Amino acid sequence: MPLTKRELWLLNLYRNSELQGALLMGRLARSVTNPDVLVGATRHCATEASHAALLTEVIAKLGGTIDPSIETIQMHYSQDGGIPKAMVDLLVLSEILEARVLMSYREHLQRSDVHPNVRRTLQRIIQDEEAHSGENGWVEQLIAGMPPEQVAATLAKWRDIDEKVAEQLHSRLASDFPEEGTHLEC
Repeated sequence: MPLTKRELWLLNLYRNSELQGALLMGRLARSVTNPDVLVGATRHCATEASHAALLTEVIAKLGGTIDPSIETIQMHYSQDGGIPKAMVDLLVLSEILEARVLMSYREHLQRSDVHPNVRRTLQRIIQDEEAHSGENGWVEQLIAGMPPEQVAATLAKWRDIDEKVAEQLHSRLASDFPEEGTHLEC
């Protein structure tokens, strides 16, 4: 079963976004002195880089074209919300993005036309994402120590943007790949 154009575009979006996430976490790990942030960001960087590598490998293995020019999910968020500068913005956005990624990968797996190698790759990534998310995750623990009113305002801002971005990407998938169905990922 060959990759569809839609699936190839999505895999490149996922790949480029995972790579961008790794780069962002790597920059964070090089710019702070808090040991909790350093450990968490470094591990998170490694996990995201591993996911980018897995996606790159599955695209190549299946004969697809790896396209580093396809935008990242982060680009869509920064268009509406700007580039996070405050730690609370960065951490909250990271959590919103992680939730969106999990939702997108799960939705992707619901399609009947997912290549078996892609299915295995996304399932592995989902397991990794679930392992470093949730109440005991490093980001959640840091957010829990921040002023609640600041966190609430930041969450509201990025959740609104998240909904807009998801809607825009769903519309794009429907318009760019109408022949491949309207099942939504992103």
